[in-house]
Amino acid sequence: MEKTIKAHNSKIIKYQSTDIQDTCNWRSKDQCPLPGKCTAKNLIYEAKISTPKDEKTYIGLAATTFKERYAGHKATFKDKEKKHHTELSKYIWHLKDEEIPHKITWRILRHAQPYTPRTKRCNLCLWEKYYIITSNKSTLLNSRSELISTCRHKKKFLLSEYG
Repeated sequence: MEKTIKAHNSKIIKYQSTDIQDTCNWRSKDQCPLPGKCTAKNLIYEAKISTPKDEKTYIGLAATTFKERYAGHKATFKDKEKKHHTELSKYIWHLKDEEIPHKITWRILRHAQPYTPRTKRCNLCLWEKYYIITSNKSTLLNSRSELISTCRHKKKFLLSEYG
């Protein structure tokens, strides 16, 4: 048991999450949603959805690379069974059902540190909540319940997750 705990603690101490890269590895660079920054990690991002009538905003976070998170969003835009995964996907499916043309533009709002056992806080989740609170409520797609959700990045540091 002592060996397992020491190995787990060693893994936590060695964890480095300050990996901020600004590179792009898309095959077609002109199709990259964040030119030159799609492989950046640990970030808060904004998606602006423009239609002929109005403009809506969605705030999200990515502890993995933005490219991986973007792929997750794209999957929810293509598969109708995943339409309720995020508020963004609900809105996109609403636009598709109504046949309203739209364009999504992405930008990074901030890089932040995910949960670390040393500080016992997740700046990534805290900054996402900050941007949701300070955004224009009339154009924001995020639900208010996101403000009371717990950090999902903490789980990987639990001893029960060690294996």
